[in-house]
Amino acid sequence: MAIYHLSMKPIARGSGRSAVAAAAYRSGTCLTNERDGLVHDFRRKGGIEHTEIVLPEGVDAEWAKDRSALWNAAEFAERRKDARVAREFEIALPHELSPEERLDLTREFAQGLADRYKVAVDFAIHSPDDDTDVRNHHAHVMITTREVTEAGLGDKTLLERENRWLADNNLPTSHQQLKTLRLDWEELANLHLVRAGHEVRIDHRSHQDRGLSLEPTRHMGVHATQMDKRGIDVERQRVEAEAARRNAARIRQNPAVVLDMITNEKSVFDKWDMARTLHRYINDDPQEFQALLTKVMTSDQLVQLTEQNAQTPAKYSTREMVDLESGMITSAMRMNETGSHKTDRSHVDAAISKQTHALIWAKLTDMKAEIFEKGLSQDQVGERIRDVGLSAEQVYAIRYVTAGRQISAVVGYAGAGKSTMLTAAREAWEAQGYSVHGAALAGKAAEGLEESSGIASRTLASWEHGWKKGRDKLTSKDVFVIDEAGMIGSRQMAKFVEEAKQSGAKLVLVGDHEQLQAIGAGAAFRSIVEHVGSAELQEVRRQRQDWQREASILFASHRTKEALEAYIKHGAVTMAETQDHARQTLVRDYVKDMEDNPNGSRLAMAHRRADVRHLNIDIRMALQESGKLPVSVRRAGNADTVEQVYDTNDGVRTFVKGDRLVFLENSRDMGVKNGMLGTVERTDHDRLSVRLDGNKGQVEIDPSKYKAFDHGYATTIHKTQGATVDRSFLLASDTMDRHLTYVGMTRHRDRGIVYASRDQFVDRDAFIKTLSRSGAKETTLDYPRPGPEGFAMRRGIDRSRGDFAWDVGASSRYLRPKTRERDLER
Repeated sequence: MAIYHLSMKPIARGSGRSAVAAAAYRSGTCLTNERDGLVHDFRRKGGIEHTEIVLPEGVDAEWAKDRSALWNAAEFAERRKDARVAREFEIALPHELSPEERLDLTREFAQGLADRYKVAVDFAIHSPDDDTDVRNHHAHVMITTREVTEAGLGDKTLLERENRWLADNNLPTSHQQLKTLRLDWEELANLHLVRAGHEVRIDHRSHQDRGLSLEPTRHMGVHATQMDKRGIDVERQRVEAEAARRNAARIRQNPAVVLDMITNEKSVFDKWDMARTLHRYINDDPQEFQALLTKVMTSDQLVQLTEQNAQTPAKYSTREMVDLESGMITSAMRMNETGSHKTDRSHVDAAISKQTHALIWAKLTDMKAEIFEKGLSQDQVGERIRDVGLSAEQVYAIRYVTAGRQISAVVGYAGAGKSTMLTAAREAWEAQGYSVHGAALAGKAAEGLEESSGIASRTLASWEHGWKKGRDKLTSKDVFVIDEAGMIGSRQMAKFVEEAKQSGAKLVLVGDHEQLQAIGAGAAFRSIVEHVGSAELQEVRRQRQDWQREASILFASHRTKEALEAYIKHGAVTMAETQDHARQTLVRDYVKDMEDNPNGSRLAMAHRRADVRHLNIDIRMALQESGKLPVSVRRAGNADTVEQVYDTNDGVRTFVKGDRLVFLENSRDMGVKNGMLGTVERTDHDRLSVRLDGNKGQVEIDPSKYKAFDHGYATTIHKTQGATVDRSFLLASDTMDRHLTYVGMTRHRDRGIVYASRDQFVDRDAFIKTLSRSGAKETTLDYPRPGPEGFAMRRGIDRSRGDFAWDVGASSRYLRPKTRERDLER
């Protein structure tokens, strides 16, 4: 776990501080406070790596780029003797990043603050002194308390408003705003760590919230550091040293606490992970460090999964994680052996027939105009619809999940028709008298499951909350369907497997573990599939061209290199010199597609939020320049042509009729979910009318109450899982792996284009290699003998009975069930 520290504090006259003095010290410059005539000269200060002032996007206020002019304006803007003249964020920068990477990270965070609050942001990156902790890279980020304009400083920002006023106006309090900023910093820093190829992550949650007993380390400020260097006793230094001693004592007493830290994120780890985590929580005394590392390595909670060799280090886990994951699999295997939930064949056949007729009717409806215009004969129509209907794979999957087993899994490639299969299965279950419930990790995914299959669905967290309150308990007459199961970590999946087992409910897992990886430790869905079997939907139906369908199968079977080469061969990969040029090409093609296919659907996407923000700005500007989107011209009696300005969680955004909009948070009142898209129908100063995609109706946004929206021409790859459009435009970056590539390259029906650049990928080989790298999570079940007794022995499984067989093929790491033909009617 990399260091997490983000604190916010005011710079106020009441405490004897001034914005000018603070800015001079942070930047190592000489500034004069024109209000009181004091000169603050810190030009001899060392350890300053970089200083910079950033302004909000679209705000022309060059005067504010002058540090003296900016902070003297901040001083003169306030009259009160106890006024708050600035705010400062103190942030720990991941020491794993290079200086250039730390600068990119800090600059992006500063730009986000500027856009969110419409303020000037002055940041300075400081490096650790020679005699302090070498990990102590940090940034000081000062922001104005008033909005910056071309003419000077204007109104107070929302961050400076009184909490009572904010509450009365249904706005987040300063505490809630800080919480959001802390979450943003976590996400942004982790994204930059991924891009740099590091496995470490930061976590904004307290140790108590994460169930950890170690004390977090604290950041010692500049004044305390200087006092400590002069030999003056420093309270913070004593607290830090005492915390480190207490942590060391806890580790000596219970080394497993270090292992708990690691298994919050991963099921399987190595010695480097243990050393890195330990280094974070104790002082840097080499002897102490080695002694405690030895203590951790000899913990009776540590389980060695593999031996070390010349190529790879030894792999480890914990007994708790081994027991949790193997217990989950044992429960799943026992559920797989029961025949308690058989659905009569007559109900299954009727559901299959009904769904087939629905698909044929939908095809005929689409062909209606062609039938009348061309006068197609009955035989010609029959020829066109001959292959319409459920595929053999879908029929098998329906029969598979409606058979008697208490647990069933379906692995469906992107675009392979999982929703159609589940619709028929639901009708068969309901005809048998079962109540069918659905769940997914994200609210949008749960809504998608309900809309596409008719299964009433909620989030996993909502189900867990209900069970804790004693509500919504499952029974043996329930079927519980979990969609996007590949994104669920082992701990959460184990709870749902156990709940289904104890209640007698049937559990159906649907997903694709090659798409976005699990949140949290482990890869539970993949492990369950490997041990109890599954039905597979491999016939891709989303793409309309044969070579694209074949490429989707290659992406799904982690043959990403071959799939990308197919797109390169067909001219669907463009390589520009820079990322800016790649983005400009994407924008040009996106706007041209709107001209060529006005009734079609399209989506631009990228992995990084910064890329998404720039794509939205550029596409919108291009549409306005080409006349496809109205500009801010007021006409009498026609408010729809007026471009309105709104304060959102991500800063100021302007909208006009025809703009694309994305919702970024769930709202029960409006009936929207995070990631939903729509088109703006009307804009007023206090209202937006948005028509939701997919014929889901129209909603009204009150911007004073709901601020989680943005332009929706482009979105992140994560928000597109499950989406289907006619044409997709993917901006590639070096932060992507094969799983993100798979999702991004399988959203389209007609055409998908990738835009890459040589400043992200040196050449074609680097492009393919980067986008093909694995980000797959491991589980303890990936290793044949986790611990001295071995998995089978510890779980009471007798190999002599043939419960397991070793697969000696390409996946010989896995402990798999013997392949046996099972009667679907059992």
